[in-house]
Amino acid sequence: MHIIGGDLFDRLPNMEELELYFSFISKVQRPTFIFDGNHEATRKNKTFFTQLKGVTKDINPKVSIIDTSYEHYSLGFSILPYADLHKDNSIEKLNPDWPLFTHVRGEIPPHVKPEVDLNRFDKFPVVFAGDLHAHSNTQRNIVYPGSPLTTSFHRTEVSTGFLLIDENTWDWTWEEFHLPQLIRKTVKSAEEMIPTEYNHTIYEIEGDIQQLASIKNTELLDKKVVKRNSEAALLMSKEMTLEDELIEYLKYILEIDPNNVTEIIGTFNDYSQKAQME
Repeated sequence: MHIIGGDLFDRLPNMEELELYFSFISKVQRPTFIFDGNHEATRKNKTFFTQLKGVTKDINPKVSIIDTSYEHYSLGFSILPYADLHKDNSIEKLNPDWPLFTHVRGEIPPHVKPEVDLNRFDKFPVVFAGDLHAHSNTQRNIVYPGSPLTTSFHRTEVSTGFLLIDENTWDWTWEEFHLPQLIRKTVKSAEEMIPTEYNHTIYEIEGDIQQLASIKNTELLDKKVVKRNSEAALLMSKEMTLEDELIEYLKYILEIDPNNVTEIIGTFNDYSQKAQME
């Protein structure tokens, strides 16, 4: 049996994303439960997975969408989808002797607070939860398998995987995947932006504004970053003209060569005079 604990989508899917979803479920070969996470929520206690329930079963009878609280009596476990998480006593109504599959945000001190009181889960022998993108077993009896794929770009490779659970003892192990990842690197020249065959790598390139202006946009280029040698701040006086302020900005913030500043100011004055004439 295969259980997917929510956040299969990032948001309300477009046609291309739905095609990918239907292609995926058509290839599933073992009984699979999919329940919703916060990214599938449309509003409080509602999920767009409900609209996919019938067509999913039509495409592959082995795949079941769970959009309300569910108890599997033969194996002895419960599923609490995100759409039901905030309903009154939704946790307390479930069998406390069974393992629970749900989707709940944990606690990442000091900034991220749990969305429900995690003490309410203490009665369960183990809680397998979605939401966190990284594997974690540091919060009480709650286990986060993490995402099987990288969902955003990282500076270095990260560990992704899945939980392998014994349906008799409910013991689990975390198995690492070795799949292509999303990588972002910082370079100083266009020559360093090299295509990668396995991972999907994009680049941000640092330089002064003149260097960056000469670099063409490509699929490998994510963004251009103006690199300054100092953390200079400008002090403007009321007596300064717009031209004076622009000169200060070009010299001390963008650190452009003085000869080029003169050329830029000349172009600025030409446009200013033309605008005044019009």
